[in-house]
Amino acid sequence: MVSNGEHVVHRCSVEYYSDQDAEIAINACIDKTCGLLDSNIQYHSRYLLFGWDTTSSTLTIVVTDDEKQRDSRDVVQCQFVATDKPLDPEDIQFWIKDYLTTCAAFLRYSLIAAFHRESRANCTLL
Repeated sequence: MVSNGEHVVHRCSVEYYSDQDAEIAINACIDKTCGLLDSNIQYHSRYLLFGWDTTSSTLTIVVTDDEKQRDSRDVVQCQFVATDKPLDPEDIQFWIKDYLTTCAAFLRYSLIAAFHRESRANCTLL
């Protein structure tokens, strides 16, 4: 966990050997994020935003507002260290969407789940 004054970043690094390993790690990140929702939801919160950075192979999850500019205090980040092949962003997006459909902790809130790869301006709703 790293704090920069404005945000507390819950960071981990995962070495994965299969897509199943990566999917399990993503599910754990979602669970961590959902465990922080009570303290991160504010009156302006709208999105549970998943951002994939291909360059660093890092998934970042935040609660943010309509403009996707005011992020929650807690941020969850996971860097994936490839052992044989990089992760496919399409797979990541599918795994997130699949997990959220049965995630009771997420379903208690009226947040919109969204995924982006390069820019928050170009999000895909999950």
